[in-house]
Amino acid sequence: MPDAALLRLARPGDTDGILALIRSHPEQLLPRGRADIEGLLETFWVIEEDGQVAGCCCLEVYSPKIAEVRSLAVREASRGRHHGARLVAAAVAEARRRGIPQVLVVTSNVEFFSRQHFKPCLNEKFALFWEGPEAEGQARRG
Repeated sequence: MPDAALLRLARPGDTDGILALIRSHPEQLLPRGRADIEGLLETFWVIEEDGQVAGCCCLEVYSPKIAEVRSLAVREASRGRHHGARLVAAAVAEARRRGIPQVLVVTSNVEFFSRQHFKPCLNEKFALFWEGPEAEGQARRG
């Protein structure tokens, strides 16, 4: 049976479906707001199955030299159909089309992204995020 899933650029009507997918993966994805999603629709792709958003992925362009693949999510019932790989390939292809030489991803799923040709760089140095005393105090209060 042919894959009935359609890979396409996101449209304004997809925002709720994208938000739902991102919110259904709180341990893996950073929260995103409606305005954040809407501001990036020109570089957000979705997989549509039966009229529903079954997967999503965004390419956030930071400069002419670097962009990030982010907010990759596929609903549980649609996994195992290579939707994640198709979404990442679309984002990377857009970076290449724009002449952006470096595409990064921040992930806990190194194995998946390794299969998509992402590799460690800078002698396997790690990206670290500042979390000063203010952040620690908020975590204790929250």
